[in-house]
Amino acid sequence: MQPPMEFVRRAKRTVYANPWISFEAHEIVHPNGTAGEHGLVVVPRASAVVVYDDGMVWFTRQARFAIDRVVLEVVKGGAEAGETLLGAAQRETREEIGMTAARWDELGNAYELPSLVNHAVALWLARDLTEVAAANEQVESIETVRMPFDEALDAVLSGRLDDAISGLALVRAARVLGYRLAP
Repeated sequence: MQPPMEFVRRAKRTVYANPWISFEAHEIVHPNGTAGEHGLVVVPRASAVVVYDDGMVWFTRQARFAIDRVVLEVVKGGAEAGETLLGAAQRETREEIGMTAARWDELGNAYELPSLVNHAVALWLARDLTEVAAANEQVESIETVRMPFDEALDAVLSGRLDDAISGLALVRAARVLGYRLAP
């Protein structure tokens, strides 16, 4: 792990905030001594889950405002106040696709945009599944998609599945599960 950089943080102001996200403008001095302003997107800690059972993986398909399109992705969501990252992963899996898992493997962390976003996303592999009732949030319209794990890996490697967090989570899960990536 690299040591932290020596940014000097002189001041900050919140430009926008809602319950899920805020944007801060920071007056800083860069490690090379240059003064400037830097924007920071502040979000809750989040988890992403590869939900796997018997050679199959579950995805969500949902509209994403920022890119104005529907995206196929692993289960993802932010932690609520006082909730652990594993607790968030478990809750999101239950809410979004109606599954609980008896086995949870940590797959490490991944940064979505480390120059702009403050937290890494915790990656998980959920196995030994039990179906329960899904409970999407009022603003969510989620379609559950199930596909063979090999097909999901191929979709990542060919670019058909282009969500970065989902792709990295699937590659890490493949290693844990003993899958080999195609040459």
